[in-house]
Amino acid sequence: MHVLLVSAGDVAIEAGLRFASTGAEVTGWRRNSSKLPSEFTGQDVDLLQPASWPQINPDTEVVVFTPVPAARTYEAYTRSYLEVAKELAARLQDQAPKLKRFIYVSSSAVSGGGDGEWIDESTEVAPNRATSEVLADTERVFLDSGLPVTVLRASGIYGPGRNHLINQVRDASARMPLESHWTNRIHRDDLAQAIVHVAQLGAAAEPIYMVTDNEPAQVGEIYAFLAQQLNLPVPPQATEPAVRRAANRRIRNDKLLATGFTLQFPGFREGYASVLAGESTRHA
Repeated sequence: MHVLLVSAGDVAIEAGLRFASTGAEVTGWRRNSSKLPSEFTGQDVDLLQPASWPQINPDTEVVVFTPVPAARTYEAYTRSYLEVAKELAARLQDQAPKLKRFIYVSSSAVSGGGDGEWIDESTEVAPNRATSEVLADTERVFLDSGLPVTVLRASGIYGPGRNHLINQVRDASARMPLESHWTNRIHRDDLAQAIVHVAQLGAAAEPIYMVTDNEPAQVGEIYAFLAQQLNLPVPPQATEPAVRRAANRRIRNDKLLATGFTLQFPGFREGYASVLAGESTRHA
């Protein structure tokens, strides 16, 4: 099997290593391919310059698209996600006759809900930020392309090198929120394995899966756990409501689990314990 990783960053590299361990041939596109593992065939590709893209290997059976914007602005997201998506979909139709599965890693941010309710794949798409609207538009480009597409709506990705909450506890900037605030997350390694798993489902793969762990959690729960693990005081109570970056909701992963997928880190305690123990490495 030949796998193409388009925008081969941390998540894609971890998935690619797992593909390679099964005997797959893996090609990675990124600006500086010298940072890719030796197991991959690397190609220097600037996705924002489609005129310079190489031809796609006609034997490619699986393509994984994990874009990363240059900045958290509407314009940067439009260039890195939507414009690249339109070009990529057209090229796959012309250059990948053996394509069996295209996987786009999107975000649960495209979904509605914000009052602590449960959501899943059937929840109405209702992004509440301009950047999330771009993610939703990108999903539509692929889902309407006629290609064998699966969109993975990942919740908040954490793992090696993604230490925002840990750093807040360590530097004493964390505050226990005044209000209920449900959060959802997925460990980098579980997201990478979900990519491989969905690719192996072949024609049985559904168009959309929520990719999140089994345990939506209150922010305060996570702070308290991290403080315990770090032998630090539990953060003090906030004096005013926090400005929320993520919606207050709980995400179901039943559909993905029903395919036989198993989480290595079913909840934040297992995942953060692994991160604190340094059990895996963030890829360049």
